[in-house]
Amino acid sequence: MSASREAVLEKKSNRSSWLLSLPTVIWLSVFFLIPYLIVIIYSFLTPDTYDVKFEVSLDAYRQVISGGYFKSFFQSFKLALYTTILCILLGFPVAYYIARAKEALKNILLIFIIIPFWTNLIIRIFSWRIFLSYSGVMNQMLMGTGLISQPIEILRTDLAVILVMVYVYLPYMILPLYSVLEKLDFTLLQAAMDLGANEVKAFFRITLPLSVEGIFAGTILVFIPSLGAYLIPQLVGNQKSLYVGQIITYKIKNIPRNWPMASALSLTLLLLVTLMLLIFYGLYRHHKRRRQY
Repeated sequence: MSASREAVLEKKSNRSSWLLSLPTVIWLSVFFLIPYLIVIIYSFLTPDTYDVKFEVSLDAYRQVISGGYFKSFFQSFKLALYTTILCILLGFPVAYYIARAKEALKNILLIFIIIPFWTNLIIRIFSWRIFLSYSGVMNQMLMGTGLISQPIEILRTDLAVILVMVYVYLPYMILPLYSVLEKLDFTLLQAAMDLGANEVKAFFRITLPLSVEGIFAGTILVFIPSLGAYLIPQLVGNQKSLYVGQIITYKIKNIPRNWPMASALSLTLLLLVTLMLLIFYGLYRHHKRRRQY
């Protein structure tokens, strides 16, 4: 085939790719870029009792920079970090076991992982509220076994928030890890053991490095939404530990409303998320370069 013929075919292929991606580009432009453009504009306006005044102001950003909201950002970052770490520690063994299970058992276990998605999130959160309440199932079980003599307060604490966050986001960690571990050549582990490595050394030298892509994907799927979480902290948390998602909501729904402040906080959170993504991607690229050499 001549070079000109190849160039024509490549040009047609590129045109077809653009046409296929055009609906997605339009969708993202209308429902992502335009709303964020509105948020950016609102962040530079002046708040009114129920809406905004179209007067340019930087007060919202001055308040963000002044440090009054640093504690909430730190609380949100800490919640996202704890949730991600616990999801990795709990999700990796589960994903590894499913990847090595027999085909029939593997399908059953995957169904169990996906089952929570069949139930509405709010219903699941309220189930946890019933389970963790002062007179709930958990306290009744602990007192029934004699481990405690009186009910303990878990609901409306940071511990309750972390427990429910891990429960909700754990499947988002297990599924990417499973997709990577399933493709892993487990004969490499046997070869490593034949060469003198024990199971622990084989895990850290072979299994863990080869599963970094799954950890990276799962971390993004867990850390990013956890950073802006609102519903779970609102339903099972307390008002002493206010997260950024809660503050943004309060600024919008409470009277007097402060749309510019909510917009500025949202954009600051977006910048933090972008920074986290760049850091994760940089660490991932660094790991890949090390593996190549």
